[in-house]
Amino acid sequence: MISASADEQPPRDRSPDAPGKRLLMEAALRLGSQSRSLGGLGLRELAREAGLNPNTFYRHFKDVDDLGLAIIRNISTQLRQPLRELRREAAARAVRGSQAEMPKLLGIDLGRGRRVCRETVQLFFDFVDGNSEAFIIGVRELHGSSPVLRAALRKVMDDFTADMAEDISEFQLLPAQVEPDVVRRVSSLVSRNLFQMSLDYIGQPERREAIRAEAEEQVLFLFTGASVLQALGV
Repeated sequence: MISASADEQPPRDRSPDAPGKRLLMEAALRLGSQSRSLGGLGLRELAREAGLNPNTFYRHFKDVDDLGLAIIRNISTQLRQPLRELRREAAARAVRGSQAEMPKLLGIDLGRGRRVCRETVQLFFDFVDGNSEAFIIGVRELHGSSPVLRAALRKVMDDFTADMAEDISEFQLLPAQVEPDVVRRVSSLVSRNLFQMSLDYIGQPERREAIRAEAEEQVLFLFTGASVLQALGV
């Protein structure tokens, strides 16, 4: 485990672009995505993976939680805006392709909903495939031993949920009568389900088509269920 007394720790370099800091974060991502939580990494192992002297760690981080927070901030930057842009592009295409007189069920445009769902799920898992280490670390630490990292990742998930809820409302992917609180709860469930399924998608390449289909079905069930319950006043 990473530890040292305060008088042994040199002044920290807080520059986000410091080469040593970047190398340590990349090393932690590689090691942490293989089999263990960030808290289980040893200082010498981490430094060896980064190709640095072990004392270099304390020039950039005060402890492993500090390292983890830096990684989480980086993961959020990598994932949040790009994923939102992909989702919005898919929704915009589906809205443009929607037929004005398409039949609806309880205010739900099922055809458009299915197109948005299919495309956004596919884009999400394509993104997972290109950022597998970040997803593994993020999902694992969301249920890890560090309360500091769990809290930081819950905030990240809340941000993803807020983005999705805004996009659902803007592109009218649920009927207008569905209350904002319901939209947010649906968004939270969709986000968490997709992130949890990302680990199966990464670890079971032979099942990727089935995992995408299952994710698409779950999203459709959540959207349809929320719409129906709202229409029935339940």
